[in-house]
Amino acid sequence: MASMITLHIQLEEIEPPIVRELQVNGDLSLADLHTAIQLAFGWREQHLHLFVDAQDPRRATRHWGDPYQLDELDPTGFRPEAEVSIAAAVDGGPIWYEYDFGDGWTHRITASAQATAIGELRPVTLVGGQRRGPIEDSGGAWGYTEKLAILADPDHPEHAEIAEWVAEVTGPWFPPTPETFDVAAIQAELDDYFGYRADERDPLDLSGLLVADDLHGPDDLAPDALLADFASGLPAGIRSEFRQYVRRTGLLDPVDVSPEVRAQLVAPFAWLLDAVGPDGLTLTQAGWLPPAVVRGGMTTLGWHEPRIGSSTREQSTPPIRNLRDAATRLGLVRKLRGRLVRTGHGHRAAAGTDALWDALTSRILHALSPGAQVAGAALLTTYADGRAAPNAWADERWRDVAYALDVCGWEPRGEGDDRFDRGSIGGITLPVKFVLNSLGSTVGATGWPPPHALDPHLADFARAVLHGPAGIRSGSTTRYR
Repeated sequence: MASMITLHIQLEEIEPPIVRELQVNGDLSLADLHTAIQLAFGWREQHLHLFVDAQDPRRATRHWGDPYQLDELDPTGFRPEAEVSIAAAVDGGPIWYEYDFGDGWTHRITASAQATAIGELRPVTLVGGQRRGPIEDSGGAWGYTEKLAILADPDHPEHAEIAEWVAEVTGPWFPPTPETFDVAAIQAELDDYFGYRADERDPLDLSGLLVADDLHGPDDLAPDALLADFASGLPAGIRSEFRQYVRRTGLLDPVDVSPEVRAQLVAPFAWLLDAVGPDGLTLTQAGWLPPAVVRGGMTTLGWHEPRIGSSTREQSTPPIRNLRDAATRLGLVRKLRGRLVRTGHGHRAAAGTDALWDALTSRILHALSPGAQVAGAALLTTYADGRAAPNAWADERWRDVAYALDVCGWEPRGEGDDRFDRGSIGGITLPVKFVLNSLGSTVGATGWPPPHALDPHLADFARAVLHGPAGIRSGSTTRYR
């Protein structure tokens, strides 16, 4: 029988307190406790750490850590943390967990009396706690507190600078306020790492978003959903933040898009497939759509406006040109001997609104490179959560995409480029943007040019894609990775 211990873990020198209460199997090692603390506080394991038996590590008589840290420490009294059980370490009283020797985040760990477990219990259970963990590299307790004060004061001269730094360091899925504390998301990450199969979870799922097959209902996320596939490819700590984000923004809620909204959104693609027809459409000698067809599409879809000009030449009419590019990349139409014809997918999609909706939501990442698929999935989350950009030039969605690519291990292609920027992300996501910007017609729809405020129904489309089987086919990301 296992010995269960409740640990009270509190960050020193910070108010209001940041606390976690963990019930742990005392037979687990301090190496396991290190991981549990990282997950429970939202640390990203970017720095060295150490367990000691005194608040000041220099005065400790016992040190526990990874052997590779010996060069950083006086090895006197040092033992590898993997060789020491939690029960043995806390037997003599409180111990301290030091993380990031520069910032000096000190966690005081106090143990309750041991109790004998009856039946199967989680190896690590998050019993309770308070507040979000601090931001990495924020300067320790003093620096983090100062940054929070600056963020809370829009008139502070450093407010914009600190806000930009925080956004860059934390990424788009970090808990939004210092008071945020999501027990379910943290527990799911602990369960995943320690191999505990909660009855309601799919034991083979890495995303932490799927329920067990025997409990799966019609409104639950499907095992092959893009949202689960994307989450599975994220690093553990970031994955926990992402799960909290999808819960906060309702991205796990069932997707129910009315027939009227579906018809409105797919109307441009329906028009193009109808214009091509079952027998194909003869192109001009230069390979463009006939002028009458271009003008008819702009008029029918309500896209015509003076800035575009006469709207008769496809090469100078971006809405129609981009619509055709999107439909070609999705595999709905293709050029054949001077004609634009439907493919097999296009013939099936032309059968009706539901068929076209299914084709667009399931094929939006079709024919993209693995990195572009990750970028496309990240971009779709920014539409699905309903956020709006003040205008096209102030749209900061590219930052979310850049962050996702970075944490998933992708790097810019250009020689000498060490980070993604607005321009590089714009190029990567352009094929998906062509589809999104082509959705909708008539007043109130997305239409063209892209409006200052997004049509709320575009969020429905993005959520339908994320819930659908448009998996990231990178060869490395699957449900059972």
